[in-house]
Amino acid sequence: MLKPTAKMKTVPKAGVTHALTFAGSLIALVLGLLTVVAQNAPKTEGEAWTAPARAARKQNPVSADTKSLVQGKELFVAGCMPCHGPSGKGDGPAAATLERNGVSIRPGNLSNAKLWEQTDGALFWKVSEGRSPMPAFLEAFSETQRWQIVNYVRTLAPKEENKNQVANSGGK
Repeated sequence: MLKPTAKMKTVPKAGVTHALTFAGSLIALVLGLLTVVAQNAPKTEGEAWTAPARAARKQNPVSADTKSLVQGKELFVAGCMPCHGPSGKGDGPAAATLERNGVSIRPGNLSNAKLWEQTDGALFWKVSEGRSPMPAFLEAFSETQRWQIVNYVRTLAPKEENKNQVANSGGK
């Protein structure tokens, strides 16, 4: 067998070149697929669900009076309670069966004071549009009914400032 000299060029065989090209293409394809999968991975339970700014700015036209709260509670019991539970903690009878993209998920805790960080418009948008597994209630309830649900849901979560006032007043 001849040893290559400085004047001789070594030329890889065609099969090796094709194999290297194929391997490079395969790696690029796999990396591309991994990127797509990562971008579309199931959302985690703690991922924020944010309403569009325009929806969040929408003002609630329904007064949170006794009539609205009573009607909102009736609607909540019919449409929301099976998943969110009677006090909105996400512990309703159907909660354990919920999943998104094949991953178990818990309904939002509507009794958490952090609910007050969202505007009425943002809550209205969420009730209207839904997000799997939560259905959209845009067609199931009228606009007024959806605002009544927002008004009632507000009663499930204590305001942080009220907690601080109670703590500072010694519980009085």
